[in-house]
Amino acid sequence: MAYSHDDEISRRTAMRLLGAAGLGAATAGSVTAQSDGSETVELKLLHDTHVHGRLGNADESENIENYFGLMDSLTTNPDNTLRLGVGDDLGSSALSTEFEGKHIVDAFEAGDLSQCTFGNHDFDFGPDVLKTRVSETEGFHWVTANVRKQETGETFATAEGVKRFDTVNIGGITVGVTGILTERASEVTSLGSTNEVIQPTDALSEVVPEMQSAGADVIIVLSHVANDAARNIAERVDGIDVIVGDDAAEVLGDEVVNDTILSFVGDGYDHLGEITLQMNSNGVSTHEYTLHTVSDAVSAMDITPNAAVQETATTYRNQVDRTPIGETTTQLNCITANLRTEETNMGSFVADAIRTNLGSDVVIQNGGGIRTGTLYAAGEITNLLIKQILPFGNTMIELEVTGATIREALENGVSDYETLEGRFPQVSGMSYEWNPDAPEGERIVSVDIAGSPLDPETTYTLGTNNFMADGGDGYEMLPGATVTQEGAGLAEAVIEYIKQQTPISPTTEGRITRVSTFQSGTVLEEYDSDDNGSIEIDELADAGEAFANGELSITDLGELGRVFSS
Repeated sequence: MAYSHDDEISRRTAMRLLGAAGLGAATAGSVTAQSDGSETVELKLLHDTHVHGRLGNADESENIENYFGLMDSLTTNPDNTLRLGVGDDLGSSALSTEFEGKHIVDAFEAGDLSQCTFGNHDFDFGPDVLKTRVSETEGFHWVTANVRKQETGETFATAEGVKRFDTVNIGGITVGVTGILTERASEVTSLGSTNEVIQPTDALSEVVPEMQSAGADVIIVLSHVANDAARNIAERVDGIDVIVGDDAAEVLGDEVVNDTILSFVGDGYDHLGEITLQMNSNGVSTHEYTLHTVSDAVSAMDITPNAAVQETATTYRNQVDRTPIGETTTQLNCITANLRTEETNMGSFVADAIRTNLGSDVVIQNGGGIRTGTLYAAGEITNLLIKQILPFGNTMIELEVTGATIREALENGVSDYETLEGRFPQVSGMSYEWNPDAPEGERIVSVDIAGSPLDPETTYTLGTNNFMADGGDGYEMLPGATVTQEGAGLAEAVIEYIKQQTPISPTTEGRITRVSTFQSGTVLEEYDSDDNGSIEIDELADAGEAFANGELSITDLGELGRVFSS
């Protein structure tokens, strides 16, 4: 699907292009003479990565060798083509657990990636591991405008090779490339205590002028913020020509905001974006956009897998442990929306594995730490499957905390359920009731531990993972607690638990109960004018109007609808 935008990007002036001409004769790029004597320089952008540590299956269309093979088929002139990555590449997958992102760096180098920025999952194994990956990178440049050292404001990992921005000369035009990371990274990944994420708009307001002062005629931002945030940046920061990438991973195609071209192509290996810029003495005059679907290109036999990438990927795939470790007689629920709003049998099973291993009184495991978004059928369980479900390389840890701290932790866990944040608490050794309609911080209705109500003054041992213990996912009440045990890897503990228990039959047991104002009866009483325990159509219409006016929650409206339909 192709789009062409012929409206001139007016803020690009002839002076900038003429300034670049002073650098000397063009050493690369496609240059075409125009009838008015000016020259048009073509620049092709192929984007983006956002592959979550996965190489893709060798026998399926959407894999890394076909992705770079598609890039190869679109590259008519390597000298005027940039292959761009937008982060969330090193983690999180079973391979990431094994190789901590090295498999992706090696594959990207084999595929001639040009530049890449950081996503939150690139920090999943901590900043030191990421620094190691950066230091090993020789074939492409890592860039970031807003990941900085807290004390000095210096760009993260500069000693290892990270740049605030990179520049490349294409046909006499200096192209600058930088990147941005979502501010949420400080909560959802292991950024480290000495690093920080500067607000992206503020960072780019500083860095874009620096790029221009360094001679950049065209400025490209590799974006790991959500598309609405990217639009806001385009509105507020002048001087940006192109923004590619989307933390929200939506497939939206291209658009133009404040003369800035934006492109959102999702994540993984499903789609590839192609932007062709035409630049002349008046700046960027036109761009053409194509959204490619990898599977369609493979089906049409339009591409050949990139041989170097394929060789690298095969080497790593062959090292994966696919040994069977047991079986399940029931489905295993790893569906994201369930893990982040309610009890699931896999959430309970993982929490039980932690409690069994550590012997803790209770366990809280963040639902976002359990991945894949899949409902697995009963059958064989392999080592690989568990590492796909638990890909972050987390370790177990036990803390000594008060009952009040446990309640505070649970409040944090249910505070952002509407947006499916990963902090939602799957538990073992306790049960709790929560009311989604209550104000944030007051949603936990009751907590029971070993059959007795939680005592805020009593000290308990709490099993969890190292990410949460360090304050990740908003669990800021846990750092500073006394550490009573440091356990083994979480995935390894679950693997051993399965081996001990096989065949497993995990179930939900009522550990997490969602209550609401409606379930207390008050809403039904309010709208049931006949007091007969049912709802009539006019009463339901009144409830719908109350919902529209913000006087009734979606939960209660849904329950009233259920009563009406019954």
